[in-house]
Amino acid sequence: MVKTLRNFSLLFAFMPLFCRDVLLEFKASYFYPTSSCTRDIYGRGGALYGPEVTFQLCQERNWYGFASADFLSKKGHSVGLCEPTKMDIVPLAIGLKYFVPFCYGDFYLGLGFQPVHLKTVNCSTFVSQTTSKWGFGGIAKIGTYFDLPCNFFVDIFLDYSFVKVGCSNCGAGVTPLKADLSGVIFGAGLGYRFN
Repeated sequence: MVKTLRNFSLLFAFMPLFCRDVLLEFKASYFYPTSSCTRDIYGRGGALYGPEVTFQLCQERNWYGFASADFLSKKGHSVGLCEPTKMDIVPLAIGLKYFVPFCYGDFYLGLGFQPVHLKTVNCSTFVSQTTSKWGFGGIAKIGTYFDLPCNFFVDIFLDYSFVKVGCSNCGAGVTPLKADLSGVIFGAGLGYRFN
């Protein structure tokens, strides 16, 4: 009996979370690096995709939190020697969004903290063949959720990610530099709204 009462008390403690607006989506986008060095090695950009959850905070109607995880893999060639290289980027993000409702959905602005994991694989004798490192930065968001029937929605967005990742185990005689992974991200998401 005590265990049952405890379970009910936990349910009632989390009940306000279930009554709030929650948006779950899968996003696909194009990442365009703003660093000319990154573009010289890996080209003009690549596909970035992953899930994002957005949830209403407290009793405030327009303030939401968000959390996301994305993935990008890109092949390139080193500058000068043109040796093959590959990078895998996993950007995570957590932050706040402010919603402005309108007749077709919600317009939003957001700002968040963004840890990014970078793994590189190089086919060069002058640098480490595999490096793995975390970097920390931020992300700014602007977008619009367009409501669809049956609680589905489409998210059209433009983000700016600003982050640098330091070099570890760069190789003998190599000057350690920070990889600038900042860039513009634009794309769309399809999701479902739980409210």
